[in-house]
Amino acid sequence: GPQEVPASDGSTRRFAFQQDRPVPSYLVAVAVGELGSKRVGPRTTVWAEPCMVEAVAWEFGETERFIATAEDLTGHAYDWSRYDILCMPPSFPYGGMENPCLTFATPTLLAGDRSLANVICHEVAHGWTGNLVTNHTWEHFWLNEGWTRWLENRVLTRLSPHGEELYNFQMQESLTHLEEAVSQFGATSPLTALVPPLDGIDPDDAFSAVPYEKGLALLNHLTSVAGGHAKFETFAKAYIAAYARRTLTSADFRAFFCEWCGKEGVDCSGVEWEKWLLEPGMPDRAMQGVYDYPDTLGAKATQLVERWVSCPEGQFAAEEYAALPPPLKTHFLESLLARSHKAGAPLLPLAALQRMDELYQLTDTRNAELRCRWQRVCLCHRAAFIVPEVVDFVATVGRMKFVRPLYRELFAWEEQSAVAVRTFMQHRDGYHPICSKMLSADLKLDGKSAKEQRT
Repeated sequence: GPQEVPASDGSTRRFAFQQDRPVPSYLVAVAVGELGSKRVGPRTTVWAEPCMVEAVAWEFGETERFIATAEDLTGHAYDWSRYDILCMPPSFPYGGMENPCLTFATPTLLAGDRSLANVICHEVAHGWTGNLVTNHTWEHFWLNEGWTRWLENRVLTRLSPHGEELYNFQMQESLTHLEEAVSQFGATSPLTALVPPLDGIDPDDAFSAVPYEKGLALLNHLTSVAGGHAKFETFAKAYIAAYARRTLTSADFRAFFCEWCGKEGVDCSGVEWEKWLLEPGMPDRAMQGVYDYPDTLGAKATQLVERWVSCPEGQFAAEEYAALPPPLKTHFLESLLARSHKAGAPLLPLAALQRMDELYQLTDTRNAELRCRWQRVCLCHRAAFIVPEVVDFVATVGRMKFVRPLYRELFAWEEQSAVAVRTFMQHRDGYHPICSKMLSADLKLDGKSAKEQRT
């Protein structure tokens, strides 16, 4: 951690830092502010504005379990000594940023019930996949993020009483997110390839769920090829040991996997590497290990959606939704949202949405993931009652996962497009520059004069 160095003149405060591990340049970060702290584990202290320290400490109190489980899964001790967490201001544009020794985290993770701590698990996993083993260039970003999604979910699976049922459920959610990202770019867009051509393209413009979820899908396919989770976890240990403190490309990864398969007597000749790495769009439905996940854990939420869609005037009880654990509440709204986006799918009557809100208290939820999805569902259904809530949400947070889809949905509604632009213009200076740039493109304001943007 930082050590304060006495200043000779007594008028300034100086701090010195020592990092004895090699760090990729994009992971160097410094934070300055009035911060309090609290120790929550043998390797973890949380940092935040003093008024938020206790809430942050409780929310992230299980971090050590993530670190220890990842160490066991990878066969490699955590390399960075400390795993501290800094809770950032609401304008922080990402869920988390895996700076070695000090993860930056959004305050939108503070749900009050630890239900969104999976983001911290993701950032912990980066301690191995991303920070320790690093993509050589941004074209190979999936080697950071696809691997981290894999390790995150294997850690959560080990810690969950549901075991592999949880993994199956999370893979279904992953495919839903991938479908949405591919739809946003278009199925033939080169930016939906796992190794996209980025010559002359700002990596921020190419950023999406594709490297995360399509990369995870490839690793699930390779898991099937290898012979199952236990066998693939053996490969993961070998991979991390071979590439620790090194960078690699997709070609390097392919060669290493094939070499490992040869030593282990695994036939990997059927892996269609060019299709996986270079072709745009969703993975082929024939790919083994990608789509064949049973919906056992999510069944209750799926059935509840079916009932609302098939008979919105039917009998529903608040307890049905309240009894769902937070991931299934997210699944309920995710499924409802996916149906809303399907061409030709019947929309729920406005009265049904209002009744759903009254029963489930969705508009008032503290959980940012649920809040965003509910607001998007309402915008898809052109429910005007939600517009003030959307405006309030995007005015108070800057996490791109939330504000970009909400602005896009609001802008796509012809009657509310001016509200979207006006809200953005009022709050653009409060967003992170990357977020502001991306929102400007989403709202088609690039190249317009200030006067045009205001009208």
